[in-house]
Amino acid sequence: MRDFDKKLDKISAIVATMAPVSVLQPALPSVTTVPSHFPETAQRPSPPAPAPVKASPPASTPVLPSPISNGEDSHSFWGSINDTLSCLGRLDPVIRSISFVHMQLLMDTYRTMSDYFPFVTLPKELTCRDLLQQRPMLMFAVLTVASYDSVLLQLTLSREFRKVVMVKVMNGEKSLDLLQGLLVFIAWHHHYMDAQAVSIPMLLQICAGIAGDLGLDSLTPSMRSPLQRENPRDREAKRAYLGCYYLASNIGLTEPGKARIVSYTSTLRTYASELASSWEHKSDAILPILVDICQFTEDVQETFSGQSDQALITRTQVKRLSAKWDSICLASKLQANDFKTLQWIQLAAHTYLYKTAASIELTDRDSTPWASGFQLSLRVTCLRSIEQFLDNSTKLQSSQYEFLGLVDWLNLVSTMTSLSKLALHSTPMAGWDTAELQVAKSFEYFRDQLSSQMPRPRDPQETNEDIFERFRRITAVMKMALTSSSGRTSPGGSTFQLATGSGRTVSLLQDLPLPKMNGANGDDRSHAPWKLKPSFDLNSHQFPWRFLSGTV
Repeated sequence: MRDFDKKLDKISAIVATMAPVSVLQPALPSVTTVPSHFPETAQRPSPPAPAPVKASPPASTPVLPSPISNGEDSHSFWGSINDTLSCLGRLDPVIRSISFVHMQLLMDTYRTMSDYFPFVTLPKELTCRDLLQQRPMLMFAVLTVASYDSVLLQLTLSREFRKVVMVKVMNGEKSLDLLQGLLVFIAWHHHYMDAQAVSIPMLLQICAGIAGDLGLDSLTPSMRSPLQRENPRDREAKRAYLGCYYLASNIGLTEPGKARIVSYTSTLRTYASELASSWEHKSDAILPILVDICQFTEDVQETFSGQSDQALITRTQVKRLSAKWDSICLASKLQANDFKTLQWIQLAAHTYLYKTAASIELTDRDSTPWASGFQLSLRVTCLRSIEQFLDNSTKLQSSQYEFLGLVDWLNLVSTMTSLSKLALHSTPMAGWDTAELQVAKSFEYFRDQLSSQMPRPRDPQETNEDIFERFRRITAVMKMALTSSSGRTSPGGSTFQLATGSGRTVSLLQDLPLPKMNGANGDDRSHAPWKLKPSFDLNSHQFPWRFLSGTV
């Protein structure tokens, strides 16, 4: 908890330096006329049924709400959020103009999006008014992630959401509503990345802290008869805890060497199995599979945590992990046909296995006859798994790219980066020829396919770069570097060889250390993007985050 307190101190400093937002327009309703707090559902009983109308006063309250009540609901919601921010200023007038009808449309959009992050789902019977009154933070997050068709509105919502969360956290609030809102906000964070805001790992630390304080890691099954259904609130809490693990496990892969925020336990598998058995939502069926895949990637990370190992040990572990992956895929073949995100993460896990194994240095390579061939097979299998992942990624419909979550985008960016690194900076190896394997052409093909299928800006006047335009821009630079590199290859297809007058080739690297992406040694081409801009260092663990935030 000491580390968590330190992170809260950092957040407090960030909140203290935030500039207040502009004052509301006079035409906006006064925030003093609306309630300042909506209690949690778990903290108050369900509203009683309306009492029968007496015959006396003619001006009795109608049973059905008046048409204006929808507007009052939205004003009350924004008023309560505005009161939360009273210490920092007022809400941006742009988002207070979101009507109740618009909120309903965004809520319906989120119901479709939740298939790509099945850890915070909305029951069919839950209305927009229920969400406004009972789950204000979840509603705020839903409005933020579902407004992807307006970059400016989404950026404004995300900025205000961060402020509200920080105030609530610093005030010591711990609720399932706040946790669910944070998880949703993180799950589609690539649409509104801000390099100057609180980092995603820090937001995940907050989620883990809230989940721990709420006791979500030890929800004991209540004694009930087999015919009695579990409390829906408990099922939501279990999904939220699984969501913490899913995000922490996958995002943790981008930060090797750091302690996991949430590690795998048997409790996670139990929760997932219970939710799949209850099957309250269709997406509950894939929860055990997602947990298995996360545990698989953790296994890969722990198995190959060292930078080197013996060839026999490495080969044995690769066979074990490959068989484990095959078993997971075989058991989930039917679900993978219904959920695109499941195929996506399965293939990403397969790529991660061979990318990690291929990077291991075999300590007995020179003394083991088959070690060189095994190492080559790992690299070729890594290449083929990357191509398989990217081929699957091109089969989505255009609108589905908007629903992909942050984990899916991290996998896409990491895979594209790995393919470009294989073409540009793979170490020389007997039998490995990037020109013969057409690695650069593969990158160009998949990049062009994805760029053509991803959505285009709806508003031609839009000046803010969305995630799809960012993908096109950055991968175009990578494509240019690959094209320039492929035009300078040697007769043997390797950029590390030079033809001599006697007709043989010699390695340019025979007396040099392995090339570095930052140009410290090895490659000296002036067109290399990492030489012009250091943030374009493909070998940096921060590159996927720089890619998504647009800072490269």
